[in-house]
Amino acid sequence: MKLIAGLMMLNIVYSLYYTISRPLFGVDLYGSWVILYITGAEYAPSLLSFIIGALGDVYGRKKILALGLLGFIPLLLIFTVLDWMLVTVFIGFYSLFYSIVSIIALSSLIEDRARVGTKYSYAGLAMGVGWGIGSAIAWPMYINLGQVFFALITASLYLLAVFMVTMGYSGKDRELTTSLNRGIQHVFVNLAKLAPIILLSYIGISIGSNINALIMDSKLREIINISNSSINSRFFYGLFYGTLPVLLGTPLRFLIGKFIDKGYEEVAFIGAIFTYLILFLILPYAPPLLFIILWALPVYPFYDTSIYAVVSRNTSGFEASATGFLSSVYSLAGLTIIALNTVLPIDDPITYHVLIIVTLTTPIVILELIRNKATIYKVSIDT
Repeated sequence: MKLIAGLMMLNIVYSLYYTISRPLFGVDLYGSWVILYITGAEYAPSLLSFIIGALGDVYGRKKILALGLLGFIPLLLIFTVLDWMLVTVFIGFYSLFYSIVSIIALSSLIEDRARVGTKYSYAGLAMGVGWGIGSAIAWPMYINLGQVFFALITASLYLLAVFMVTMGYSGKDRELTTSLNRGIQHVFVNLAKLAPIILLSYIGISIGSNINALIMDSKLREIINISNSSINSRFFYGLFYGTLPVLLGTPLRFLIGKFIDKGYEEVAFIGAIFTYLILFLILPYAPPLLFIILWALPVYPFYDTSIYAVVSRNTSGFEASATGFLSSVYSLAGLTIIALNTVLPIDDPITYHVLIIVTLTTPIVILELIRNKATIYKVSIDT
């Protein structure tokens, strides 16, 4: 329970950071152009996660987990520094330490491959509740406490979260019978075929989520202006951005876990990507109220649970290496977004739609080809 509670608190902190950072940096301080650089900074440093996870598997996961405590330092600085380049650097360091804690914590949950869906559902539920709580209280905290106190509270909560994860970690500490090279090779060979599927889908979801996060800020202002209310729309931003989708998704978590434990992780994964494809094509044109309703649809529980189930069932041991591999793929997605942002106007409607279609359609096609190939191979063996 301490591990689950630690994951919840870890995501409260991340949600506090995330909910404030999008409108604050992308609207108030700099402009929408900075958001994709921030997104890249959130993912790029974790490119090392595969190696970090492998080191944990061989030399001890708790030793690696202790490094995550350092994440409170950049959290203190993200909201107290004005230069956007320094802010981006601090976000990168925070993301690295956050990913270290996450990959070690989640590695213990995918050890039980037969019940990985159910076990991850508990963690996913806790992380989702944490995200919802952080989203709801972020802007009221920031507006009423100011930048300095907000940073101090966020950093303190992060330290408490890491301590709880460390105390609650009950998985194996290391793979004593292997070498670092063997662990890396084992995971890479088994998961390499999944890398482009996860990479492209996450690029699409990241672009769609961040562009529409900025659109939501303007949609909420429209709703508030129509009602002639003097209330600051930012008080509602986190509530609708993170809390409402989590509340709607909470009852589904355990049902999704049981569904995936029956072997339907690939079906859930394809369904989630296809739903995101449709949503991200519709959302920019939706009127404010419809935008809020569509945004609140609980799609992410299907996506994240199915990914961890697929990763778990394609590895044998080396769980920290496997979760680190997944984190590294997410990081590569961040680097790709940075590269795209330097050559393409991603917030341009035409470019946005082309990228969404390409990045979310291609993974579905690739996964279907892999599944069909596996079916044909099985039939040939049986006959």
